Amino acid sequence: MSKKYDTLNSAERDKIIEYCSVKFLKDGFYYVTVDQIASELRMSKKTIYKYFSTKDELVEAVAIKMMEDVSTRIEEIITSENDSLTKALMLFEVMAGVVVRFSENWLKDLQIHTPKLWKKIDEFRTKRAFTALGSIIKQGQSEGIIIDKPAELIIHIFVNTVRSVVHPDFLYHQKFNYKEAFIHSFEILFNGILTPKGRKIFDKIFSKVIK
Repeated sequence: MSKKYDTLNSAERDKIIEYCSVKFLKDGFYYVTVDQIASELRMSKKTIYKYFSTKDELVEAVAIKMMEDVSTRIEEIITSENDSLTKALMLFEVMAGVVVRFSENWLKDLQIHTPKLWKKIDEFRTKRAFTALGSIIKQGQSEGIIIDKPAELIIHIFVNTVRSVVHPDFLYHQKFNYKEAFIHSFEILFNGILTPKGRKIFDKIFSKVIK
């Protein structure tokens, strides 16, 4: 098999995933058919089934691509030369940027129709958040920006608070959206762990984020 053929196949597969990423995150996937996807992409169902034997497999591919993209962006933040607070707010922007793309239909479909995949996504974001925040908080403590309390406890509080606040069941009964929930959560949490020096830096940087 030639490299040119492999490239064409890869481009075709990527096109399907990219299209479905937008569609699924906006509308959910349960009521979307492969016929509909094929028609909107102007390709045959056979072509789609060449890469994905079932719709569930396609949904999983969309989720995996999303997790890989987020992981790459988080790694770039952690390894950058920025101070810890700038890294934390950059992490916030990445997380908020991802979450605001999620429709209630997408989240509900994952929970109800693909519970194993939902668990995989939930475990990924928890593990990735623990790793990223752990690195940032320890750096912040060494910089004198974050208070000298057990890093593991701070991380646990952060991760579990954000997870519960941006959960669909919680937001369904509130008057603010995903991004607003992130903004309020991070502002409350950070103001609780910053030193006076860190609070001054935070106020200056965060005022730009919420505009």
